[in-house]
Amino acid sequence: MLFWNLLGLESILICAAGITLLGNYSGLVIAGLIVSAVNFVVNEPGSILFWEIIILAYMCFGLITAYLLNRKTHNFRVLKVAGGSVTSLFLFGMLLPFIPAILIWTAIIGIPLVFNYRSISRAIVLQAIFKFIFCTGWLIIGNILY
Repeated sequence: MLFWNLLGLESILICAAGITLLGNYSGLVIAGLIVSAVNFVVNEPGSILFWEIIILAYMCFGLITAYLLNRKTHNFRVLKVAGGSVTSLFLFGMLLPFIPAILIWTAIIGIPLVFNYRSISRAIVLQAIFKFIFCTGWLIIGNILY
């Protein structure tokens, strides 16, 4: 039974990470609300406020950083393609060992992505790196909560 609980929690956290990657500001807020809901479900009443402050601070940091990075670029198509593909990588990684999941993702999605978008500016790369790190942070916070 514990296995199914953990698998369900990971599915919810991967959805939050995917929403962070694919959405802009609203995606960050919705992912924060999802992780807050996980916080309220799994924590004891004494530690809910401590984790809620951490979640809100992380979400505010993400919103400010996304605002600063979005001022430089408005090309979200590349980020949405990359975000969707990384969400699929997380799903592969949940069901397969990590190294084969990365190899499958690289062969199917990563290599065509590099050849299709040759003129990617540095601001878009910085924004993509921020979103990937930020969505991984949601996964880490959610796993620490449980």
